[in-house]
Amino acid sequence: MGVSVLPDFVSPRSALVGVLLAVLAAPVAGEAGWMGPEAQPLFVNEANPAGYNYAPSVITENGTTDIWWCGQGKTDVIFHRSYTPQTGFSPARIVFQPTPGSWNRQYVCDPSVIRGRFVNPADGQSYAYAMYYSGADNLPGHNNQTGLAFSNDKVTWVDYPEPVIKPINPVVAQGNYGTGQPATFSDGRSGVFVFTTDLTGPQGVRGFGDLYVRHTADGVHFGAPARVPNVATDGSTINPNSDFAYDPKAGEVYVITGLPGRVCQQVACKDPRRNPDRETYQMGLFKMPLKAVLSGAPATWTPLGYLNSDVTGFYLNHSPGFQRDGAGSLTPFLPDVTVFFSGGDPYPGTWRITEARRPSGADRLPLRRAFGPDGHWVTTGFIGPGYTVERSVGTAFTLPAPGTAMLMSCAAGQNHFLSRDPRCEGQTPLGQTGYVYEAHRPGSHPIYRCIAGGQDHFVSTAADCEGHTSEGLLGYALD
Repeated sequence: MGVSVLPDFVSPRSALVGVLLAVLAAPVAGEAGWMGPEAQPLFVNEANPAGYNYAPSVITENGTTDIWWCGQGKTDVIFHRSYTPQTGFSPARIVFQPTPGSWNRQYVCDPSVIRGRFVNPADGQSYAYAMYYSGADNLPGHNNQTGLAFSNDKVTWVDYPEPVIKPINPVVAQGNYGTGQPATFSDGRSGVFVFTTDLTGPQGVRGFGDLYVRHTADGVHFGAPARVPNVATDGSTINPNSDFAYDPKAGEVYVITGLPGRVCQQVACKDPRRNPDRETYQMGLFKMPLKAVLSGAPATWTPLGYLNSDVTGFYLNHSPGFQRDGAGSLTPFLPDVTVFFSGGDPYPGTWRITEARRPSGADRLPLRRAFGPDGHWVTTGFIGPGYTVERSVGTAFTLPAPGTAMLMSCAAGQNHFLSRDPRCEGQTPLGQTGYVYEAHRPGSHPIYRCIAGGQDHFVSTAADCEGHTSEGLLGYALD
C-alpha cells in the first residue's frame, strides 16, 4: 500500500478472457502442481492502463466471478470488474476511494469482500455484502486502520464512518504501518472472522508473527484479537499480506502467503535499491484446522504447494487472494485451489492481476528439458515462448519429503539452470522447481547438471553429459 509509482509500463501480449476460463473449469484429473498464467495477466486495467494493480479479493457465485483489487487512481483506490462465460469481463472501474476529511482520506486498499446479512449502525439499513479494507490519512502510510463498507450490488458501497479495527498499540502505529490487509471468512454459524496484519503488537513471540484474527457476530463490533500461528512444518513462516479462506466441510483454514524475497546482497536482482519488497517472487499455500488457528498455541501449518516465478513466468509475484464463494469458503472449488495475485516486474506500472490454479492430482511433476533461443531450459514449470520440449529427464516431487533435496530454478540473464543452492550460486532465483532424492532409491535414476559451449546449462541422465562437460550430480529423479 502507498507505493511510489514509476512511469514504466509493459504491455502484455494478451488480455481478457482466455486465462480466466481455466479458473471456472472443472477439475482436471491426474494433474499436479500449478497451472500457471504463462506470464500473462488476466487483463489490462483499461481505467488506468499504466497504473499498478494488486491485492485482489475474488468471489465466484451463481455463475459470476467478481474481482475487487487495489489500484492506482489519484492515490490507492479500489477497482472492480465482474466476469461471466457468456458476457466476458465488465469494464474496470473505481468503486471505492478515499473520503475527504475522513480517517481514510489519503488512500484505501486491500479489499476483502464477504457476503452475509449486515446492518449498518450508521444508517440502519441492511446489506448483503461487507468489504473490509485498509485506510490511512497520511502519505507515508503510517497508522493504517481497518475500515468497513456495505453494499447490496457489489459496486455501490456505503462507507462506515469509523475504522472497525484499530492498531493494538496506537502510539507505536504513529511511526509504522499500523493494522490492515484484512482477509475474511464466515464459519457459517457464529459470524465472520477477520484476519489482519498488525505491526504494533508484541514482537518476537515464539511461534507467532504479526497476523491476528478477530471474530464479529454483526460485522462491526469485534472481540479481542488472537495471534495467528506463523510456523509451517517445512520451516516456512506465514507472513503479513496473506489471504485466508475456509473449508467448513473439513474444518480447515487455508492461507496463501508471501515467502521471503530475493536478498540482493547475495543474489542478482532487478531492483536491489528496493530490496526486499520489490524482489518478492514466491508464495506458499498451507492449511491448518480452525481450532488450532484459534487455540493460542504455536501450532504448525501443513504445506500444500509453492507458487513462484518458476511457475508463473513473472519476475515478481505478490499480494495473493483466493477464489472463494461469498462466505469465504473454498469448499465448492476443492480439491482445486485457485489463487489470484499481482504479477510483473519490480516497477509498479507493470503490476497486473493474474491467476494460477492448483488442480487435484499426484504429488510429482515431470522435469522437462527444452531447447530454445538461449539454450536449454529445464523445469517442472513455465517455459518461455520459442522453446521446444526435448524430453523429460525424470520426475520430481512437488513438496519436500524425507531424503529429498530441493532443486532451485535459476536465471543468469536469459540463461536458465538448476541448482541445489537456494541462492542460485549468486544468480537470480526463480523458486523451487521440485525435490529429488539425495541418494539412489528403487524407482529412481541419477540426473546430472551439464554445460555445453561454456554457458548452456542443461540436465542429463547420462554421466558423460552426452559428450559435454559435467558439473556434477543434482540428485536422483523418479523414473
